[in-house]
Amino acid sequence: MISTIHNRDFILKIILAVAIYALTIITQPAESHHSFAQRMAGELQSVEIFDGYIDLYRLLNPHSALIVNVITEQDEIDGWLIELSSASTLRREGWHETFLQSGERVSIAILASTTPNRGRLRALLVHGKTSEEVSRLIVAYGIRGDTPIMNRLQERLSRCPGIEPRLNRGECFIVNSEALNKLEDEFPGKMGYIMP
Repeated sequence: MISTIHNRDFILKIILAVAIYALTIITQPAESHHSFAQRMAGELQSVEIFDGYIDLYRLLNPHSALIVNVITEQDEIDGWLIELSSASTLRREGWHETFLQSGERVSIAILASTTPNRGRLRALLVHGKTSEEVSRLIVAYGIRGDTPIMNRLQERLSRCPGIEPRLNRGECFIVNSEALNKLEDEFPGKMGYIMP
C-alpha cells in the first residue's frame, strides 16, 4: 500500500514537471515573437525620422513589411525594414496590396530595433507626387487609440477614404499642403506633429 502511494506521488511529480517544461517551451516563441519593445533601441519615445522612397510593401502574416530606401550623405542607398501589423489586421481596416507603392516618396518615423536598419512603424507621410496633390499620413505604434497625438490629428485632418480604424492598429489621414504647414508651424521639428 505504501509503495503504491509513493509510486502515485512519483508519477504525479513527473507529470507536473513535464507539464511545466512543456508550458515553458510553448510560451517561449510567443514571448520572443512579441518582444519588439525589448529589442528597441533606447526609450520607447526614442523615434528616428528620415526621408526616403518605398522600395517594397507586402501584406504578410504575422507582420506586414515595408522596405524604405534612404539616400545617405555619401549618395548610397540604405535600406530599412519596417514592421507593420499583420496582413489580416490591416486588410480588415481597408489596406490592400496597392495601398503603398514602390517609388513613393515618404517621410517616416520609426521605433528602431537594436537590429541594424530595422524598426517598427510609428508614422508614415506619403508625399503627393506634386505640390497640389494631397499626401497621406499613416499613424500606428505608440500613437493609435485615445492619445493626445491621435486626438490632435483627428481634430485637424480628414480620414483617408476606405480606411477604417476598426481594430485600432493605425489610422490614415489626408493632408494637403496648407494643413501640413499648419501642423509643422504648431509642432516644429521633423514630423513634430506625431511626437508626444
